[in-house]
Amino acid sequence: MGGDETGSALRASQVFIVLCAPALLLLALVVVLLVPDVLRPGTAPGVLAAGFAAPPVALLAVVRHRRTGRPQGWWSVWATALLAVLALCVADPVFRQATVSGLVVGPLYVAMFCGKRSTVLHLALTAVVAGVLVAVLPGEPLVRAVRVIGVEVVLVLTVAGLAVLRARLDAAVTRAVAARDRADLNAARDPLTGLLNRRGLRCELSGVEDRPVGAVLLDIDHFKRVNDAFGHGAGDDVLVRVAAVLAATVRPGDLVCRIGGEEFFVLAPAGGIEEVAALAERLRAAVAADVGVPPVTVSAGAAVRFPDGTAGDVVDELYARTDRLLYRAKHEGRDRVCAEPGAGAGAAVPSAG
Repeated sequence: MGGDETGSALRASQVFIVLCAPALLLLALVVVLLVPDVLRPGTAPGVLAAGFAAPPVALLAVVRHRRTGRPQGWWSVWATALLAVLALCVADPVFRQATVSGLVVGPLYVAMFCGKRSTVLHLALTAVVAGVLVAVLPGEPLVRAVRVIGVEVVLVLTVAGLAVLRARLDAAVTRAVAARDRADLNAARDPLTGLLNRRGLRCELSGVEDRPVGAVLLDIDHFKRVNDAFGHGAGDDVLVRVAAVLAATVRPGDLVCRIGGEEFFVLAPAGGIEEVAALAERLRAAVAADVGVPPVTVSAGAAVRFPDGTAGDVVDELYARTDRLLYRAKHEGRDRVCAEPGAGAGAAVPSAG
């Protein structure tokens, strides 16, 4: 499970313990104060002591939950022992059998929050304790045997049913988490090219406001002519080809995004406009050198953003700046890069051809 699901399970485990502790104390008080006749003589102090021990032991289990991040299976053993003590102190056969039925609480806890091995071990321990407690009840041997079998069947079926339910719920949660992750991934990717989309690009930009970042906006030249002459299927093939060329040409750590239509956007760590302009020229040249059919070229605008302490959307800001430069590259003849002026950098980087 993911972190949220694991945290929810641990919180539910703690709630289970916190609810059971006062219930055990209340049971002890009810027996001693309201129906003391069902107890063996002299056992009331022991019952009260066991009941008052429930809250602090439960608190200890919750504290260990928080420290270790794991359910405390030993709490089940303690709860089983407490109920066994109460049952031993009860003289009335009917009341004792009712008390023994409460032994299922411990294995239920383990079945809900612990592993299969712990569940089996705790269930076996509880079954033995319950069998011994019921077997010593007065009555004919056959009657006692039927009572023992009945208690064991109730214990096993109850815990087994809950374990199966938990397994199915865990499987359903796993499938739901996987589906959510796939949906998140699909929502962040362009379905045609597999590149990041605008949303995915923003998700990848954690902390980019604190460092210089360059941007290159590329647009396929005369893309409408490709669609008109060869069909939209060929246009899609061109988009996939260009996306693959760009992804293979960028440096590790650069982000490539299809930002819409035939436009591609690259964000890259940069020390200055010269570095960004050089990256843009490599991308342009790589597309021009691709031998796919039909051959295409791209025009590009390149800009760099240095952190200045002001708030704002990095993607929107750099897109607006590179879009103006891209328009200029188109106006000046296409298949070229226009970069913002900078130290040692010209305003335009024409193609080699």
